[in-house]
Amino acid sequence: MSDVLEDRFEIEQNGEKREIFMSFGLLNEITALMSEPAQAASVYFNPVLRERVLLAALHLRSKSGKIQETLASLDDVEIPASDMEALLAWEVDHAIGFFTRSMDRVVKLKGALEELNQGASSLNGSPVSRSKKQSSGR
Repeated sequence: MSDVLEDRFEIEQNGEKREIFMSFGLLNEITALMSEPAQAASVYFNPVLRERVLLAALHLRSKSGKIQETLASLDDVEIPASDMEALLAWEVDHAIGFFTRSMDRVVKLKGALEELNQGASSLNGSPVSRSKKQSSGR
């Protein structure tokens, strides 16, 4: 995976150049298909998942990334195998990058919450215990 992920990817489709944009909607769709980081690597060996991930990028989308026309099958387009493999790698790299950044954020958040809890505990002193004896009302 490269350090700098390009937002746009160019392929040859049906004899013409086509640019694919990695919008957040597309990234969200890809990561939802993979469901977890471990699935990102299995996309290369799972033909059903691989096709779904590729189709997610190949649907015709508006400039903002909204789907305008869907493809039913990879057989609906003429794209060289080398372009398909490169497209798949680009999608996987983006998904792994997203999962990695998300995990980094979770780790930082967990640390911040632990510090907050420790700070709150020190402000409160020892936990307040309820008396078992009822008040006489005076």
